[in-house]
Amino acid sequence: MRQGLIDSDVVEEAVGADSPLRRIPRTYGKVQDKHPARWLTHDEAIQLVAACQDGTDLGLRDEIVIRLGLLGLRASEIGHLTFGAIHDDGHITWMGKGHKARSHSAPVGLRQALTRWVSRYEKGLRRPVRPNDPIVCRQHRGGPTLMWGVLSEQPRMVVARTLTHRASNAKLGHVTAHDLRRTAAGLLHRSLDKNGAHHFDLLDIQKVLGHSDPATTMRCYLDPLDTAVIDKAARVLDI
Repeated sequence: MRQGLIDSDVVEEAVGADSPLRRIPRTYGKVQDKHPARWLTHDEAIQLVAACQDGTDLGLRDEIVIRLGLLGLRASEIGHLTFGAIHDDGHITWMGKGHKARSHSAPVGLRQALTRWVSRYEKGLRRPVRPNDPIVCRQHRGGPTLMWGVLSEQPRMVVARTLTHRASNAKLGHVTAHDLRRTAAGLLHRSLDKNGAHHFDLLDIQKVLGHSDPATTMRCYLDPLDTAVIDKAARVLDI
């Protein structure tokens, strides 16, 4: 418009109060991204874990990464977790987002994997593990061997590469660490008793994910997932 190449009326209409370009509706999960947000089913989560169980040290490390992600931990939290965070009673404690102290009870599968991991870790180190040893140690470039006791320079990238590799092997497509966090919320939300009642309400899931506001849990993790009411309404309104 400044250079006289287009009509000023066109510009005024585009930026006017009634223009559809004036406001962009709020979305979540990069809905227009190449890889939108995902919520894995229970069977897909099992399939992803199974893709790691190849008997190798790297496979066991990756299994623990995925199990921690399915527990609701963020990629950065997984990447910086140390053995000092694992307690004898099965609880995991760590410093989460916003410097908030977080804790979780490790499921049986994760406990068993961690027990095997400690044994292999100590064999690789040739000494007992220390509280400050990183659980997710670095992998040698170009090979499956691990650098025991060495934290990666970019722990989040290690988690991301792990998921990309294992999800590809499991033929699940693109899966991110936050997809595992979403999956944790989805699996809890879909857990129902024989009468269809939820085992976990909104505040329960909020507590598991460590959100300060339950509105975040609902808007970003459960609302995009829960389409059952819409589908049920469509059947009733089918005149």
